[in-house]
Amino acid sequence: MTSMEIRRVLDALPLPVFAKAADHSWIYGNQAFADLIGLDDFIGRDDTTIFNEEQVDIFWREDDLVFGGETSTSFEEIGEGTFALTRKFPITLEDGKPGLIGLIIEAVASPEDLRKTRSDFKSAQAQSNLLLSQLQSRADGHARQYEQRLRNLERERETAQSLAHTDPLTKVRNRLGFQADLQSLSKRCDKMSGSFTLVFIDLDDFKHINDTFGHQMGDRVLCQVAERFNSLGPIFSVSRLGGDEFAVLLECGGQPTHEVKERLRGMADLVFRPVTDFKREVDASGSLGYTRYPFDTKNLSELKRYADLALMKAKKVGKGHIRKFEASDHSDDLRLRQLETGLRTAIDREDISAVYQPIFDTSEGHIQGVEVLARWTHPALRVISPEEFIFIAGRLGLLVHVDQIVLKRACRELGPFIHSGSIEYFSVNASPSDVASLGYATNFLATLREYRIDPGTVLIEIIETAVMEKSRTARSNLEQLSAAGIRIALDDFGRGYANYRTLLDLPINVLKVDRSLISTITDRPHLIDFLVSIIHMAKALGASTVCEGIETEEEKILAETLGFDALQGFLISRPVGLARLRTAIELDGEEQALVEQQRRTG
Repeated sequence: MTSMEIRRVLDALPLPVFAKAADHSWIYGNQAFADLIGLDDFIGRDDTTIFNEEQVDIFWREDDLVFGGETSTSFEEIGEGTFALTRKFPITLEDGKPGLIGLIIEAVASPEDLRKTRSDFKSAQAQSNLLLSQLQSRADGHARQYEQRLRNLERERETAQSLAHTDPLTKVRNRLGFQADLQSLSKRCDKMSGSFTLVFIDLDDFKHINDTFGHQMGDRVLCQVAERFNSLGPIFSVSRLGGDEFAVLLECGGQPTHEVKERLRGMADLVFRPVTDFKREVDASGSLGYTRYPFDTKNLSELKRYADLALMKAKKVGKGHIRKFEASDHSDDLRLRQLETGLRTAIDREDISAVYQPIFDTSEGHIQGVEVLARWTHPALRVISPEEFIFIAGRLGLLVHVDQIVLKRACRELGPFIHSGSIEYFSVNASPSDVASLGYATNFLATLREYRIDPGTVLIEIIETAVMEKSRTARSNLEQLSAAGIRIALDDFGRGYANYRTLLDLPINVLKVDRSLISTITDRPHLIDFLVSIIHMAKALGASTVCEGIETEEEKILAETLGFDALQGFLISRPVGLARLRTAIELDGEEQALVEQQRRTG
């Protein structure tokens, strides 16, 4: 019975009523009891607060009998010349410990009154028995209700826990559920001297599926893969960790490693089969990395790192590869740890640098703007490729911080060029985690205000995956930025049909056409018509076009002939530091001045 239940029942009684815990402290008293003892703040105190040592000793001896399960009726002196007929009976508190309820039948002020009260004791006792019977009946009813509520709450708790541990799309376990299963299985294996295999899975070219067939088909692939894994046995659990990443906990007993690998190959063959959607068929394949508990390690954090490292190496080999973590991988793991630690330190110190790649205006024949690109040099490992450290930053959830540092650096270093009119704009890349994060737009605009950068001189480059998930937040951020005057560019445009929907749904001002289209046009001449249609559509929607990846003079001439508004690539300029950018802009300015002079002189 809870204190709440005690209060609900006893507050209705007109007689002084109190309740005590096993340490003799009061845990309840109604107003009649407070008035009787002359204290309002008695909860948590005990009899020593208001009674002398002799009285306390008497009260506590009686209390101890009641705590032991007996019912007590006694005349007690509760004040100088004041006596009370008190009935106490045992209860069990919600923590399982004994307690008591005391009911003061009558308070009298003199021995004469006491003698009269004693003469009426039988009547008083009958009254108390009746009251206690009623009290017990009501308490029993409340107890039954309480037990039912507890059962209901337990069912609700189990349901809530299940939902909290379940991926809403695929209905398998989510990251939280995976962690709980991993801990549970490791404890069971420790107790029974067993073993298990942790498998990390990453789908191959999943972005291409979304780009080409749409996100609905992508979701269907995820659900099919999860269902197929879940139908295999014996598997302890299947989890979707996020995006197209899955984890499988595989009980394998004493199987040797080569048998485990063959088992995984058989599972992969069953799972990674084409997924059909009406008349469409999509190839679904994946790479697997795995490690074994307790053979490789008993540390669960290390176990996940090892499986992750094995997966990374499997993906480097090619599609559909399966790889186990090996002892020789420890050196790679050490390097990864160094990179992670170093990157965290660099972000704390804002020690991320930037390089700048010019964007060439085809109509004016000069540098129009620059794209800002992040770079990082590790103190010991030296220059780290952008692909590697951006990948690590993404896995650590640090991309937002990297992009913030780069934006500040760009504002400081490019501000003079913007203010002088040497360049029209600079563009920065926004990761999916940026665009989908709350407050991104507000923080971005605050940084521009800090460095007095006109929003109209800034371009944000996004990829389609930036608005795939948490699209409401992403759209809100993009709309807020667009309303402030910032232009939005859709990067890597032209890889798939899904981009067209994005173009129509979002405030896109610039299309940056993927290099793959212009570089393969010799082998696929039909792409000329495709590129022309992109340019016409962009113009119809009020968007400009940039052709990325221009590396040859032939590609430059073709892009200009097709009607692209701007060009970017190694032929125009490689990404350069601030000093070389300044030189390039100055030379470009001198060239433009010369051209203008020649035009005027005729």
